[in-house]
Amino acid sequence: MTDPQQPRLTPIDEWEDEAEEMLDDVEYDTDLGVRMARDAIRVSNGELTDAEFHEKYHEEVLEEFGEDERPTKPAGFDDD
Repeated sequence: MTDPQQPRLTPIDEWEDEAEEMLDDVEYDTDLGVRMARDAIRVSNGELTDAEFHEKYHEEVLEEFGEDERPTKPAGFDDD
């Protein structure tokens, strides 16, 4: 899954604190945003697939936003 030719993303130590500060001012779930950002890095590093990412957060995204229009929806994914 991981391509050794691709550079790995390594977040700086302070990134979660900075992300939490930025998300504290919005009306949406800060914890959900930080967890999704953390896993988006895992997708970029080849540790998690787009489909796994989509499925992992689908229910929480629906609950938070009322819809899930992310571009990570795999073909044939059942929304119901």
